[in-house]
Amino acid sequence: MEEEEEEVPAGVSAEEKTRRASGKGPSEAAHQDATPPGKCVENKIRVPVRYCMLGSRDSARSPHTLVEVTSFAAINKFQPFNVAISSNVLFLLDFHSHLTRSEVVGYLGGRWDINSQMLTVLRAFPCRSRLGDVDTAATVEEEVYQSLFLRGLSLVGWYHSHPHSPALPSLQDIDTQMDYQLRLQGSSNGFQPCLALLCSPYYTGNPGPESKILPFWVMPPPEMLLVEFYKGAPDLVRFQEPWSQEHTYLDKLKMSLASRTPKDPGLCHVLEQVYGVLKQAS
Repeated sequence: MEEEEEEVPAGVSAEEKTRRASGKGPSEAAHQDATPPGKCVENKIRVPVRYCMLGSRDSARSPHTLVEVTSFAAINKFQPFNVAISSNVLFLLDFHSHLTRSEVVGYLGGRWDINSQMLTVLRAFPCRSRLGDVDTAATVEEEVYQSLFLRGLSLVGWYHSHPHSPALPSLQDIDTQMDYQLRLQGSSNGFQPCLALLCSPYYTGNPGPESKILPFWVMPPPEMLLVEFYKGAPDLVRFQEPWSQEHTYLDKLKMSLASRTPKDPGLCHVLEQVYGVLKQAS
């Protein structure tokens, strides 16, 4: 986790729900930090940075910049839920990651127990498609959702690999994970489970032959927490309703914030996510 959008070795909590997340799935959205089949692998050194040291998220900042993760304890916060991962999930993830010099990606199925605040990851579902192969990815993802449904499991997260880099999320991984957390949240009033697992099988900096596997979660920015606080309140502003003859309340909010928003592509991405949550809340 990090102080603003930080990551944590943990997952997300929520009511159990098996609804399919809309939009692109992991096999379409994972970044192209991979080596094309047959190409020689360049062992480029990618030095991780702290999120608070990134500065402006402008076009000069590579989306493949690796970011250090921080535990809840390190920032004096309680971990909001516990995570239990079946050994067969780790086995299959590790095996899948070893098969190619390119990135692999897949889904995680499991259950959420709101009483014990325990997210249990029971199955891994590898996506048998190449990154960028949208047509095949759609078919594979549909098969995965059918398998989840038949086993009575919820979609609780995703995994991918960094074949020759440290098991640390990139800036693009952070944005993708935040996007998945919002999609799985849906219209629910509580957290919806969404855990990310990252595997590094061939990174030479690993202490031994064992792959490094890292679970992480993105801490929502303060705007998200405020939206959650007011969601369902009788005096909540209905942002879909008209504010004037020409604009809705959401249009009004965007225009008001426009003059206060730095010209930063990364911040714009976060703001669009906030606006999406406002639409759902109202």
